[in-house]
Amino acid sequence: MDVLCLFKFLLVLFCFFKRTKADKRLLLNDPSVIADRLARLESLVANLNTTVKQQAETIENQKITIQNQANNNVAVTYTVWGRKQCPNNRTNLVYSGFVGGGHSTQSGAAVDFLCLPSDPNYRKTTYHGQYAPIYGGEYDNDFFVPNANGNDIPCSVCRTNQASTVLMIPGKDKCYSGWNIEYYGYLGAHDYTFVAATSYICMHIHPEFVTGGSRNDNGKLVHPVVGRCGALECPPYINNYPLTCVVCSK
Repeated sequence: MDVLCLFKFLLVLFCFFKRTKADKRLLLNDPSVIADRLARLESLVANLNTTVKQQAETIENQKITIQNQANNNVAVTYTVWGRKQCPNNRTNLVYSGFVGGGHSTQSGAAVDFLCLPSDPNYRKTTYHGQYAPIYGGEYDNDFFVPNANGNDIPCSVCRTNQASTVLMIPGKDKCYSGWNIEYYGYLGAHDYTFVAATSYICMHIHPEFVTGGSRNDNGKLVHPVVGRCGALECPPYINNYPLTCVVCSK
């Protein structure tokens, strides 16, 4: 683009200065001719500049369009533990449901927390043999929300097309610079004395209950996670303080 503009400009100058002897004598004897031709030259240069600017704007707009199309094709999902809805206007609800997982007292239980949809589909109706049971998730105390003990825990799976990466940061309630906060809360797992292993989840700072799920069945349980000094550096961590968490996107 720059080479083309330079060529056009040089061509204009060449045409301007390539004159006959009569033209040269006329230029010397008539200053108005010089002024007229300078005005025409300035007009040509101005038109050339306008064309270049328009072409540059067109290219920039094409780049923006391509970038927007690429962004629309990139999306990530994450789970909000303890809530039935997604946390902000930048996300779409994929589905909401109930927290589930292996029983806390079973040594062979799966460690993961799952967000089970509220409208399951079944194919087979019977099974005989070894199996992996799944139970509903419950609050096992009143730490996360008052009067929570024994209540079932909801969850929601959310999608955002304004990010390509989502991560949960334990021990933080704010995202680092350059990241957007999806939600924050307290780090959860189940009590370390239980037989089954478990994974960590980030419980929303304002958790809810599953409607009609107040019966205490002790399935997949959630307790707050506290720091224990030793190999864990204190400070910055503080012994027995519950750990926060935050889910961030970028």
